[in-house]
Amino acid sequence: MNLDLLPPKHSAARSRSPLVKPPLPLLTTCGSSCTQVISASELTDEILTDWDVIRASWPGYRSPFFSHQYLQAVARHCEGIQVALVKNSGRVVAILPFQRLSRRRARPAGAGVNDAHGILALPNSAVSPCDLLRAAGLSSYAFHAAPEQNLGVAEHKLGVVRSFLADLKVDPQGYDHYLLKNSYTVSRQPQKTRRMIRELGPLKFDFDCYDASLLEYLIRLKCEQYSRTHNFQILGVPWIGAMMLDLLCQRDSTVRGVLSVMLCGQQPVAMHFGMAEGDLLHYWFPVYNLKYSVMSPGTQLFLEVCRAATDRGYSAIDMGFGEQDYKVKLTNVVSQMNYGIITSSALRRIAHQSCLAFKSYWRNSPLKGYIKPVIRKLRPNFGGNQY
Repeated sequence: MNLDLLPPKHSAARSRSPLVKPPLPLLTTCGSSCTQVISASELTDEILTDWDVIRASWPGYRSPFFSHQYLQAVARHCEGIQVALVKNSGRVVAILPFQRLSRRRARPAGAGVNDAHGILALPNSAVSPCDLLRAAGLSSYAFHAAPEQNLGVAEHKLGVVRSFLADLKVDPQGYDHYLLKNSYTVSRQPQKTRRMIRELGPLKFDFDCYDASLLEYLIRLKCEQYSRTHNFQILGVPWIGAMMLDLLCQRDSTVRGVLSVMLCGQQPVAMHFGMAEGDLLHYWFPVYNLKYSVMSPGTQLFLEVCRAATDRGYSAIDMGFGEQDYKVKLTNVVSQMNYGIITSSALRRIAHQSCLAFKSYWRNSPLKGYIKPVIRKLRPNFGGNQY
């Protein structure tokens, strides 16, 4: 595998956001409570234990993106990752993982590839989001995928976006049976798959592949897809590829990367890289070979993943937020994620809201299809500041 594409922890290719770091640790006290800002590398076993206790206190923290394992994987390859801790009588009662964009502005750790984030807090911890930010030396924290009822969301959200999940327990005969029975599009897949087997060879599926060279191939296919659709090449960002390889290598961790590969004959026709924890699999980066698109290998890949995941004891596959057609087609549970900005500044809130309004207008503009290829050609890295 070409490791130049996936730089090690201390590579010069690490994230180069214009970061201004305060001296660490930053400590603010108020009565029996104190707020401390530390780097991810300074997390102790005691803090990690408290982190796990907080996550277990509310089902909304179920996503592996709320785990310290994910945060540490990001921090090993991306600069500026920090953690604000609120302690009461020596015990951690609230946690805010973040990436510092400037001395006063922050965003979720992992930014655009983080599908669930926000403040983690014990129930009835009486933590004020704005006070937490102020004590951490921050004036704002912009979020784009915070669960409903997450601390600070109700008073600081600016809108909602749908999030999709496949409940694998919905049908005793299997989730693949449920989809084949309830989706006209999926019900046609067996015919397409038989054609794929006739033309390419026997179908083989590996749910949990360890081959790093196949991860590199997935990244290349995904970058080609982004190029075809004139989107920013997310997986071309060096630290993201490095983090994915890092997660894939965490074989004994409770949070780890899962690379699934579907082959016909000797040809990988569809692949997926996700993240697993407990009985939940997060469906993160699926891709298929465009040459075989007429046979819908992506749909067959998901059916194979569902069968294998069920056999391994997974109860759900989380596809996260976003309105992609395949998520609507392949899932049976819809919830809401929230976006907005935690800040006490009315001007900063208005500015953020205006920026979001412009992005929404652009996404729905009839001119988008004409202008987007031109912008991508003139500015290939346009949109990269989200990562």
